[in-house]
Amino acid sequence: MDRRAHAERFLVTHGAEDIDHPGGTLLAHLRRVADRLAGWGAPEDLVLAGLCHATYGTDGFGTALLPLRRRADLVNVIGAAAEWLVYRYASCDRGATYPALGGTAPMRLRDRFTGEWYDIDPKDFLVLTAANELDVVANNAELATRSGPALLDLFARTRRQLPQTVWAACQLALSPVAISHLDHFVLTVANLDRTIDFYRHVLGMTPVEFGDGRHALEFGSSKINLHVAGQELAPHAVRPVPGSADICLVAATALPRVIAHLRALDVPLVEGPVIRTGARGEMDSVYVRDPDGNLVEISNYRS
Repeated sequence: MDRRAHAERFLVTHGAEDIDHPGGTLLAHLRRVADRLAGWGAPEDLVLAGLCHATYGTDGFGTALLPLRRRADLVNVIGAAAEWLVYRYASCDRGATYPALGGTAPMRLRDRFTGEWYDIDPKDFLVLTAANELDVVANNAELATRSGPALLDLFARTRRQLPQTVWAACQLALSPVAISHLDHFVLTVANLDRTIDFYRHVLGMTPVEFGDGRHALEFGSSKINLHVAGQELAPHAVRPVPGSADICLVAATALPRVIAHLRALDVPLVEGPVIRTGARGEMDSVYVRDPDGNLVEISNYRS
């Protein structure tokens, strides 16, 4: 029997199937949390901790399946590393711990069982917190309304410690309006052919026509729609002028190859390579200008 099956049998034996919880029973909730963690690619110990995270109760759910004096019982089922994650999560005094989270300082957790403070690695704790809280609010509309804004603030403050997949899930579940990605934007250009030539040959985009003779440049899952200055399609920006854009494009091609390509085409670098901070963390970037003088940043994420 694998460790997850052994853990589920342990939970059933200790009554998790008979305890009410938003979305059904406590056992159903624990299974969903473990499944969410597995879907995020969490390591096995974290998935098992998610499955058993309420064994000692939590600061938000007081019913315990096992007293702390019997922690060795859970260690025998899921192992010492996973059990320590369970204890750490169960012991967190949220009222004392959560307000101080965020920034670059080490995460300090107040143990509600002992009153002690200690430093911990925040990543696993925060990922487990996200998996648990997202399941709870998905199954309790009243709690989602009451606690959603505070949870979104918590995860926003700690997003640098969260994997991008987890932070995106928090945004989608907790934001009052959830924007998932940028579809397209519009450039106002002085010369349509010159702009299309630049973005096709310099940046590898694909020119397309759509609608009634409209033009766009496709790349990845996004595109740039093109308006010719003086012939803008309504509705449009209040002041649509060429050369007013400042955009960042993430390249799948390694930046040294991008730089070599730009130099081969005699496209001057405005700046770079330099380190910048993008939506998902640090990136290496170079800057060029398109024919209208728009500033175009081309980047690779560092991880």
